[in-house]
Amino acid sequence: MALNPCDLADLLCANGMLVDYDTGEIEHEVDDESLLILLAALGKLDVQHLDGVPTFYIADLSISDMETYCEQYPNDPQCKIYDV
Repeated sequence: MALNPCDLADLLCANGMLVDYDTGEIEHEVDDESLLILLAALGKLDVQHLDGVPTFYIADLSISDMETYCEQYPNDPQCKIYDV
């Protein structure tokens, strides 16, 4: 199952990164940014350059309920309804 933005934020927090749930900004004090770079390459994070320093953001973290999430991402497997 794909990670939604809230689950991704929770997992990053559990691994020692601080996530601002209002803006989606990830505050990290690690020397190795390879995980964040990989997530950005996979399209899970947005990157902005502030004063020449890359800043990572979780896209659409402010979407906090599944109904709103599914309106934004109707093709996500979590949002599809199947007739059985």
